[in-house]
Amino acid sequence: MRFICDSTLGKLTKYLRVLGLNTISITNLDSLDTYKSQIDPPLLFTKRRKAISYQPVICIETNRIEEQIKEIEDCIKPYISTDDFMTRCIECNTLLESAEKADIEARVPEYIYHHHEEFKICPACKKVYWEGTHAQQMKKWTSGLKHWNNQVK
Repeated sequence: MRFICDSTLGKLTKYLRVLGLNTISITNLDSLDTYKSQIDPPLLFTKRRKAISYQPVICIETNRIEEQIKEIEDCIKPYISTDDFMTRCIECNTLLESAEKADIEARVPEYIYHHHEEFKICPACKKVYWEGTHAQQMKKWTSGLKHWNNQVK
């Protein structure tokens, strides 16, 4: 299942990608026309209140990310697998690939290079990822999702 977040939900877009969900970000609702004719169109999340002709759509009510996740919990939990956590680029949605440490030396701070052994890279935008404190915080956050039930694998 694919999801779409419009520009009103930038933080939600990144969190869904952290969960490993294929999440497209759009700035112009006119671009939704390209998805309407698909057999299984992506689910749109938005905070916009104006009439939207695209379906399926869920209008998000809250501003806080924790509450937004709770609002869409029933829609996303069937598609969540802990194996997919932190496998997508949070900037462009591309699946990450393992990177050789020597290949990314010039792309990360020296301290990071010398204190980490494993790196991932986005083949599209070339952003480099490593297990820093942000990853530990995200793992702590995602571990709390296991309460959803056995659908989170």
